[in-house]
Amino acid sequence: MSSRRALLTAPLLAPLVALGACGFRPLYGPNGEGGTGAAIAANEPSLAEALAAVRVGLIPERNGQLMRRALQRQLEGSRPGIQARYDLEVRLIYATEVLGYQTDGLATRVRVVATASWVLATQSVPREVVDRGSARTVDAYNLPNLQFFASDASREDMERRLVAELSERVTVGVAVALRRRMSAPAAT
Repeated sequence: MSSRRALLTAPLLAPLVALGACGFRPLYGPNGEGGTGAAIAANEPSLAEALAAVRVGLIPERNGQLMRRALQRQLEGSRPGIQARYDLEVRLIYATEVLGYQTDGLATRVRVVATASWVLATQSVPREVVDRGSARTVDAYNLPNLQFFASDASREDMERRLVAELSERVTVGVAVALRRRMSAPAAT
């Protein structure tokens, strides 16, 4: 029975061994311990320093302010005061659609698709775009009939979840871009 199990698991382990041999290092898992910037760079001090050197530009509206604060916490981590070397510009876009209706035509459930487009650039002159990307997530909330406080609380909670998810995805994208930049051979 054990030889049969070994025959079944050997093909599954081969790609993992090959990834380890080529220098692959996961952002998540034992070396990363999660998705925030400090956790991503837990075992890579140079990446943690590069993440802390990213300054997040202003993002309009209340959700933009929450997103900026979340990104600053995740990127700076436990290394405050590092001199800025990169600028991160983020743009939030929300699209809503009604999912459910009552018999009288009033909406009962709303889905929100949130997209964060980002550009990471150096602060040097001339500016060099390091990477750009976007993160997208979907969430929904209920609109209880004649319960305005409940619907506002539900919407605000959904917006907090969207901002948290998007900021984590943007942080991972920035970490990947900075790791790629640091591992690239220096141009002569």
